[in-house]
Amino acid sequence: MQPVRDGLCRENLCFALDYFVLKRVIPESAWPRVAGKQVDSQSWDAALNVVQKSLVEIAVANKLNSLEDDPLIAEAFRQCEELRAKKYLEVVKTNRELAKKYAISQRTVTNWRKEGCPFEDGQWAVLDWIAERRYAPAGANAKFGKQLSERREKAVWVGMNAELHTHVTRARRLKAAYQAHGLKPPDWLRGFRALR
Repeated sequence: MQPVRDGLCRENLCFALDYFVLKRVIPESAWPRVAGKQVDSQSWDAALNVVQKSLVEIAVANKLNSLEDDPLIAEAFRQCEELRAKKYLEVVKTNRELAKKYAISQRTVTNWRKEGCPFEDGQWAVLDWIAERRYAPAGANAKFGKQLSERREKAVWVGMNAELHTHVTRARRLKAAYQAHGLKPPDWLRGFRALR
């Protein structure tokens, strides 16, 4: 083995390559979990930073002008970038985290997951979902009351607008039917354009 600055050696590169080979062998669905536990995204990225730092140190020790001079090191470095937690790990918040965020109980989070609450889609989607429900828990109402009431108001206006549009369309069709049969429409239909 060839010694490298600060006591590092080519062994680090072999470790990194073993890591990538291992990743290719184990199905990706099982990879983010180690011994049944969820991998912390910050720890994951920190480990990748260490591997990348070692790759740069290997390149410096071998007097390479850039990482691209050694295709093996360059590919290992690119793979580290591809495996960043943001791109690679599926981040699933725990019931405890969600309960704290939305000021509800953990049991409510469990029930809402079963009912299809879009926790994975972010806070806006969750608040839209809560606003569509008959009532919101007291804690969520206290924390997000203004946002929930605005969403409910908007939903009422959207519903009223849709209903108005339906009635206007019916009136226009009725006026068109009168005109198609050569009849004079009633006075209350005068303001509507006939649908063609």
